[in-house]
Amino acid sequence: MLLKTRCFGEVKIKKEEIIKFTQPILGFDEYKQYILMKNKSIFPTFWLQSVDDPGLAFPVVSPFFIDENYSIKLHVSDFEDINLKEFNDVIVLTLLVVPEDISLTRTNLRAPIIYNPIEKLAKQIVLQEGKYPIHFHVMDNN
Repeated sequence: MLLKTRCFGEVKIKKEEIIKFTQPILGFDEYKQYILMKNKSIFPTFWLQSVDDPGLAFPVVSPFFIDENYSIKLHVSDFEDINLKEFNDVIVLTLLVVPEDISLTRTNLRAPIIYNPIEKLAKQIVLQEGKYPIHFHVMDNN
Protein backbone atom coordinates (compact mmCIF):
# COMPACT_ATOMS: atom_id res chain seq x y z
CA MET A 1 0.00 0.00 0.00
CA LEU A 2 1.34 3.44 -0.91
CA LEU A 3 0.72 6.19 1.64
CA LYS A 4 1.16 9.77 0.44
CA THR A 5 2.26 12.00 3.31
CA ARG A 6 3.01 15.68 3.60
CA CYS A 7 6.12 15.22 5.74
CA PHE A 8 7.64 12.07 4.26
CA GLY A 9 6.41 11.96 0.67
CA GLU A 10 5.23 8.60 -0.60
CA VAL A 11 5.79 5.78 1.87
CA LYS A 12 5.24 2.12 1.11
CA ILE A 13 3.53 0.42 4.04
CA LYS A 14 2.08 -2.98 4.75
CA LYS A 15 -1.46 -3.28 6.02
CA GLU A 16 -0.18 -5.17 9.08
CA GLU A 17 1.93 -2.13 10.08
CA ILE A 18 -1.17 0.00 10.67
CA ILE A 19 -1.85 0.82 14.31
CA LYS A 20 -5.51 1.13 15.19
CA PHE A 21 -6.45 3.46 18.03
CA THR A 22 -9.29 2.02 20.09
CA GLN A 23 -9.71 5.49 21.58
CA PRO A 24 -8.44 8.43 19.54
CA ILE A 25 -5.78 10.96 20.32
CA LEU A 26 -7.42 13.81 22.22
CA GLY A 27 -8.77 16.38 19.77
CA PHE A 28 -8.36 14.09 16.76
CA ASP A 29 -11.44 11.89 17.12
CA GLU A 30 -11.85 11.07 13.44
CA TYR A 31 -8.28 9.77 12.98
CA LYS A 32 -7.79 6.25 14.29
CA GLN A 33 -5.20 4.66 12.01
CA TYR A 34 -1.50 5.47 12.14
CA ILE A 35 1.89 4.04 11.37
CA LEU A 36 4.98 4.54 13.49
CA MET A 37 7.75 6.03 11.38
CA LYS A 38 11.26 5.29 12.63
CA ASN A 39 14.35 7.14 11.54
CA LYS A 40 17.73 6.47 13.14
CA SER A 41 18.86 10.04 12.52
CA ILE A 42 16.17 11.47 14.81
CA PHE A 43 16.19 8.80 17.55
CA PRO A 44 14.75 8.85 20.21
CA THR A 45 11.98 10.70 18.39
CA PHE A 46 9.60 8.81 16.12
CA TRP A 47 6.65 9.97 14.05
CA LEU A 48 3.08 8.81 14.36
CA GLN A 49 1.79 9.31 10.81
CA SER A 50 -1.94 9.27 10.18
CA VAL A 51 -3.09 6.84 7.52
CA ASP A 52 -6.40 8.72 7.25
CA ASP A 53 -4.91 12.21 6.67
CA PRO A 54 -1.60 12.64 4.83
CA GLY A 55 -1.05 16.03 6.49
CA LEU A 56 -1.32 14.73 10.05
CA ALA A 57 1.80 13.43 11.80
CA PHE A 58 2.87 13.70 15.42
CA PRO A 59 6.41 13.52 16.74
CA VAL A 60 6.47 11.11 19.68
CA VAL A 61 9.03 10.01 22.22
CA SER A 62 9.29 7.48 25.00
CA PRO A 63 8.65 9.29 28.29
CA PHE A 64 11.26 7.00 29.87
CA PHE A 65 13.85 8.76 27.74
CA ILE A 66 12.66 12.11 29.12
CA ASP A 67 12.36 10.95 32.74
CA GLU A 68 13.93 7.61 33.71
CA ASN A 69 11.67 7.48 36.78
CA TYR A 70 8.48 7.90 34.75
CA SER A 71 5.83 5.36 35.71
CA ILE A 72 2.19 4.77 34.94
CA LYS A 73 -0.50 2.57 36.37
CA LEU A 74 -2.79 0.92 33.85
CA HIS A 75 -6.33 -0.11 34.68
CA VAL A 76 -7.93 -3.40 33.66
CA SER A 77 -9.92 -1.50 31.02
CA ASP A 78 -6.67 -0.22 29.49
CA PHE A 79 -5.41 -3.79 29.14
CA GLU A 80 -8.72 -4.85 27.61
CA ASP A 81 -8.95 -1.89 25.20
CA ILE A 82 -5.64 -2.76 23.52
CA ASN A 83 -5.71 -6.55 24.10
CA LEU A 84 -2.66 -6.33 26.31
CA LYS A 85 -1.71 -9.55 28.09
CA GLU A 86 1.46 -8.45 29.90
CA PHE A 87 2.44 -4.98 31.09
CA ASN A 88 5.98 -5.58 29.78
CA ASP A 89 4.60 -5.79 26.23
CA VAL A 90 3.32 -2.21 26.21
CA ILE A 91 5.15 0.64 24.49
CA VAL A 92 4.50 4.03 26.05
CA LEU A 93 4.87 7.20 23.98
CA THR A 94 4.10 10.85 24.53
CA LEU A 95 3.31 13.50 21.94
CA LEU A 96 5.91 16.20 21.38
CA VAL A 97 5.16 19.80 20.54
CA VAL A 98 8.09 21.27 18.62
CA PRO A 99 7.67 25.03 18.10
CA GLU A 100 9.81 27.16 15.82
CA ASP A 101 12.15 27.77 18.76
CA ILE A 102 13.09 24.14 19.43
CA SER A 103 14.45 25.03 22.87
CA LEU A 104 10.76 25.30 23.87
CA THR A 105 9.97 21.70 22.86
CA ARG A 106 7.58 20.10 25.30
CA THR A 107 5.73 16.85 25.84
CA ASN A 108 2.55 15.92 27.65
CA LEU A 109 3.58 13.41 30.30
CA ARG A 110 0.05 13.31 31.74
CA ALA A 111 -1.57 11.90 28.57
CA PRO A 112 0.63 9.10 27.23
CA ILE A 113 -0.20 6.79 24.37
CA ILE A 114 -0.12 3.12 25.27
CA TYR A 115 0.62 0.82 22.35
CA ASN A 116 0.43 -2.95 22.05
CA PRO A 117 2.85 -3.74 19.20
CA ILE A 118 1.76 -7.38 19.06
CA GLU A 119 -1.90 -6.56 18.34
CA LYS A 120 -1.19 -3.17 16.69
CA LEU A 121 -3.68 -1.48 19.03
CA ALA A 122 -3.20 1.79 20.88
CA LYS A 123 -5.03 4.44 22.84
CA GLN A 124 -4.25 7.67 24.60
CA ILE A 125 -4.92 7.71 28.30
CA VAL A 126 -5.06 10.57 30.80
CA LEU A 127 -3.31 9.87 34.09
CA GLN A 128 -5.56 10.94 36.94
CA GLU A 129 -2.92 11.28 39.67
CA GLY A 130 -1.71 14.68 38.47
CA LYS A 131 1.85 13.50 39.13
CA TYR A 132 3.05 14.63 35.69
CA PRO A 133 2.61 17.94 33.89
CA ILE A 134 0.75 18.52 30.66
CA HIS A 135 3.56 20.82 29.46
CA PHE A 136 6.92 19.28 30.32
CA HIS A 137 9.71 21.31 28.73
CA VAL A 138 12.15 18.73 27.40
CA MET A 139 15.21 20.94 26.96
CA ASP A 140 15.03 22.28 30.52
CA ASN A 141 15.16 18.78 31.95
CA ASN A 142 17.90 16.99 29.98
